[in-house]
Amino acid sequence: MPTSAELIGISAAEIDEVAEDQSVASMPSRYVEFLRVMGRTAGPLLVGTDAFYPDILGIKRDGLELLTDNSVSGFAPTSAIFFAMHQGYQVYWMPSSLSDDPPVYMYQEGDKGVTREWRSFTEFLRHELSKTA
Repeated sequence: MPTSAELIGISAAEIDEVAEDQSVASMPSRYVEFLRVMGRTAGPLLVGTDAFYPDILGIKRDGLELLTDNSVSGFAPTSAIFFAMHQGYQVYWMPSSLSDDPPVYMYQEGDKGVTREWRSFTEFLRHELSKTA
């Protein structure tokens, strides 16, 4: 598990910038908490994945473009929060207003639909954390 020395969060103003970049009025509280505590870096968690500020700015545009380029647009609503992209061929998103801890979906280039899903953002983080052990 990452130590607190390896966790660097982002400011409220930077969180607002992320919400603005996502074109949403609000974001799920678990995601906001993630950004506040580890929005800039989280030790070994999500290494190699663009999931941290400022790299997450523009990910929604890039994610929607990946879906469109692969002719699978339509199953990720434009109101979704695209919060991570891995190496340009995997994109992760969640509904912006379904709950405080919404389900997470992942699409991988070449697939016909959602590649993987988790019941919540917390479950997604636990899964990613288990890969660092």
